[in-house]
Amino acid sequence: MKKTKVALNFIQLSVGKKIILYRSIVGCLLGNDYFLILPISLDIVTAAIDALETASAAAEDGSHINLALRKDAENAADEIFRRLASYVEFTALYDETIIISSGFSPTKQPVISIKEIITAVHGSHSGAIKISTPSQVRVYSHEWRMRKVSTTGVVNPWTHITTTTQCSYEVTGLEVSATYEFAVANVTPDGVSDYCPPVSIIVI
Repeated sequence: MKKTKVALNFIQLSVGKKIILYRSIVGCLLGNDYFLILPISLDIVTAAIDALETASAAAEDGSHINLALRKDAENAADEIFRRLASYVEFTALYDETIIISSGFSPTKQPVISIKEIITAVHGSHSGAIKISTPSQVRVYSHEWRMRKVSTTGVVNPWTHITTTTQCSYEVTGLEVSATYEFAVANVTPDGVSDYCPPVSIIVI
């Protein structure tokens, strides 16, 4: 499972929204029993926010120097909150509830859903089946598996066929007249998905 971290998306906010969020974080950290030893005093943090707010107001005149001063104040505040975010993440030990108590937002946990489908058709010669799955973005590779459908009532175990970067694969050497089931799972940046619902086919 992917670890919950502190989201750094606040860096992309407008200056006005940053000021509101940064003050909210200070309020959440003040007296928070989870974060008793901060790497930066809240007085210094508050002073940086005040400086950003003052520079932002001055920059409304559109002058180059005031716009530059606002950018400097924004960069200074952002760096402070990056440090605080790193501290919160380290102290919280990936606990989402503790991260939220700091005023920062946790990263979203990826939900790996079963979007994979698989098709199976007869291959280029007897005893071969071609299996395929649609191409998808953010998919590194495909894990293919199969099992022979039992005629005795005992369910056979799944067998890993291969791992490919291609969206199709031809399985050969299968028993003619036997029924096989096939399934696929995708390997993505978020991990390995569940296997899709299997598809069955009689080998000819």
